[in-house]
Amino acid sequence: MGALTVERARALLRGGADPLAGAPSALERARVLCSWGESDPTAAAVGSTVVIRSLVSRPSMNGKVGVVVSANASTGRFGVRVAGEAKALALRRAMQWPANLQPAAEAGEVGRLILKAAEWSPQSHELFPEPARKWAVEVMRLGYLVAWDEERFEGREGAAPELADVWRGFVLPRVVVR
Repeated sequence: MGALTVERARALLRGGADPLAGAPSALERARVLCSWGESDPTAAAVGSTVVIRSLVSRPSMNGKVGVVVSANASTGRFGVRVAGEAKALALRRAMQWPANLQPAAEAGEVGRLILKAAEWSPQSHELFPEPARKWAVEVMRLGYLVAWDEERFEGREGAAPELADVWRGFVLPRVVVR
């Protein structure tokens, strides 16, 4: 059982992987993973990669990486499958005392990467597939042509460079999609 690495996630996103595909989608799982300790102590997405810690009953399991295979909101327990174990472990996540689970560091980074890639921005540009990146360049060129149309902005000193910023911030995120 291998966890999804940041490099692999980046390659998948650049290759055209859709973070909205699946149920729950990678985007939904990333949102849960990245907000894991913020509110609901039972919020762990099935499929999340976690590290087991502070387990008193089986200390040999501490530090091992597993995958959440089930979640029970009423009991606050999670089924976690660890490679080499016959059965999934039933672990709890609590905010008042040391938790038995925490998101694996790499899983958190992957989650943040998926959230970043959800919408086009200059910062997420490199995470989009090549056709989308090329489209972003073409649309931005059009924005520059509009912003630097000297005839359109005669009363000014030749152009409206701030229009290019508005174009980049508001037009591109709406027209550049995966």
